[in-house]
Amino acid sequence: MTNFREAPPPKMDQYTYSDFLRDHGAVLISMRVPELYWPSVHIKLQNKIFDAPTKFELGMLNYTSETTHEVVERELFVSVKVDEVRASDSESVFLVDHAWTFELPDVRSTLESNATLLQRMKTMMCIEIEDESEVVEAVMRKLWKFCRLYQLSQPLDKDEEESMIKRNVWYILDEFGSSLKQSTTPNVCVASLLYVPEQLCYSLFWPIEDLHKEDTLYVDWLSVVTDEEKKSLLLIPWEGGDFSDRFSAHTFVLTEKFFTSHKIAETLPDPNAKLVDSVTAPQLVYTDLELVSKSLTSPNYKITADRDQAGIVWVRKHIRDYAWLSQKQSHVWLNQFPNESVLTVKDMLAALAASERAIEISGPGDAFDLEEEDEADAENPRGDADRPKRALTSAWYPVTFNLFYELAQFVGFFQRKSEEISDAEEEKKAERNDTKNDLLQCPHADVCLRCDRQGRHVSVTIGCESKKRNIWIVKPWNLGRGLGICISENLDQILRLNECGPMIASRYITDPVLFYRKDISSWVKFDLRYVVFLISTQPLRLYTHKVFWLRFANKQFSLDHFDDYTKHFTVMNYREADELLHIHHTDFIQAFEKQYPNLRWKDIEAKIYKTLGEVFRAATAYPPPRGLGAYGKSRAMYAVDLLLEWRQRQQETSSCGFHMEPQICEVNFTPDCTRACHYYPNFYNEVFDFLFLGRESEDIVQLV
Repeated sequence: MTNFREAPPPKMDQYTYSDFLRDHGAVLISMRVPELYWPSVHIKLQNKIFDAPTKFELGMLNYTSETTHEVVERELFVSVKVDEVRASDSESVFLVDHAWTFELPDVRSTLESNATLLQRMKTMMCIEIEDESEVVEAVMRKLWKFCRLYQLSQPLDKDEEESMIKRNVWYILDEFGSSLKQSTTPNVCVASLLYVPEQLCYSLFWPIEDLHKEDTLYVDWLSVVTDEEKKSLLLIPWEGGDFSDRFSAHTFVLTEKFFTSHKIAETLPDPNAKLVDSVTAPQLVYTDLELVSKSLTSPNYKITADRDQAGIVWVRKHIRDYAWLSQKQSHVWLNQFPNESVLTVKDMLAALAASERAIEISGPGDAFDLEEEDEADAENPRGDADRPKRALTSAWYPVTFNLFYELAQFVGFFQRKSEEISDAEEEKKAERNDTKNDLLQCPHADVCLRCDRQGRHVSVTIGCESKKRNIWIVKPWNLGRGLGICISENLDQILRLNECGPMIASRYITDPVLFYRKDISSWVKFDLRYVVFLISTQPLRLYTHKVFWLRFANKQFSLDHFDDYTKHFTVMNYREADELLHIHHTDFIQAFEKQYPNLRWKDIEAKIYKTLGEVFRAATAYPPPRGLGAYGKSRAMYAVDLLLEWRQRQQETSSCGFHMEPQICEVNFTPDCTRACHYYPNFYNEVFDFLFLGRESEDIVQLV
């Protein structure tokens, strides 16, 4: 990870080789740049000597069709134009400039506003179409074969437990650097470094063997990947490959070892500890959240800065030592449960949703694996097609793969899905068009849940059509605020995003229930946040607040421009330039029922309540480390974010068969309740009275 330091640049004529080694020696060693080349690197960087064209030249590779023999694709390559380039020559190291440095959210706007850059990318990538908008799309599609990554350290707000996050910066090398061909038997190496005097990044390449005239230059961009199977998958952007016969069943992520593999260890409460209730009145509350300390105004509580004196600890920082707390501070209430990361960390929530007990509790989702290996035999290598396939997730969570541990499973699933979509499009193109026209005007407008007041289905893309898209949302394991999330149907992009850090890939909900925003005259995506209260895990006692919270996208929903945050995302409160729409839940219900006249919100909410209960039933179906732990002094508040998705029962004849299903996005601990406190100043008083004094509230209902 790169962390740019701020320092006045030295005068270049005073920047000596000793200075260069002081600033770059460690980096050159870590990148394994032979010391033989270091003086030349210093001189060429200092004097901006880009002399690769004196030794090498660009050429064009033409790929032709086996049947028509016409050129179907072109690529640039680099070859040696002199008699010899010796690896032992101290001058045989060459600077490469960075043609374009970018962050993903800015790609489209940069290409659309910079015609010179767009033309340069078009030429480097051998794109032969002329329409400018199509060229932009083509560059965005092909850039994953060309771009490289470095990461910067970026501080977070003081409220966050982690002080720094990684900021992903991508770059594309100049014409020479971008035309080096990928090979697992390379003849050159490439490295990038930050040149301290200028605070700019450059790349350089050097031969690892003697090169001769007309030799093509090859580099292994994945030289650090030593696992052969994983490397074959990560090479897909350059070399392709068919892995559609790979099984996609979850294995490692369903084991206890997975749930302990990358988390800080916690101790569990002493089961023999005698828990006591505090008799102090008012209750002393220790918190590291400013909003709680300001909003907790009830005379039942008093804020203290001394944690050891507190009877209630309400903190954002993770509690780890439940054993010590249960033995030494058995009177203290805690706002967390042991091992709650199984819910609040994205990759663990996905693994929980894929667990056998979760599927038993809520039923299977809509994604299945190939037949199990033990069902197959030599005569029937894929098993009995009539036997049920293994469900890959439960009904309340989109199918998800952990790209760190399950890359092969994901690629196999992705490629099979692509094949299914391609086959369906070839076979049913005419039928699909007829169906689309029929579905726009609903024949069951008096009963169809999806119909608006004009008897037409509400959707930018009809549900049965949107399901024929292979779109995924890729998320870092444990970042909030929408940071680092990308949506893509480009397998090359998804594979390259692995370089940013551990990720999960979830099926993108392509047919969400939409809400009509009068202020922008558009049907937009929205999500709902329910605040739930966990009283105990053994037995399970779960409640929710009747007031739910809504977040809306700011643009008309459609299945394109997945890089457009305001179209595909709803979390706007951390983006200063974006409008944040507030609608009270009661106003939303009234408007929603008008937009969908055959729906009643109480029926939808009943499904949501059932889903919330199923999530926590699954979380308590296993003991730690696979499930929530039990502790008599724990009381927790979580925020569950969810979307509503359209599903269709094709066999129904009396209606179109559309119905809504809740799909969980994430579960948040110590959620941001700023809006709740703004609209309900007594919010935290009510919550604390309910959790710690056992006082009932008409706004809080029991789920389990």
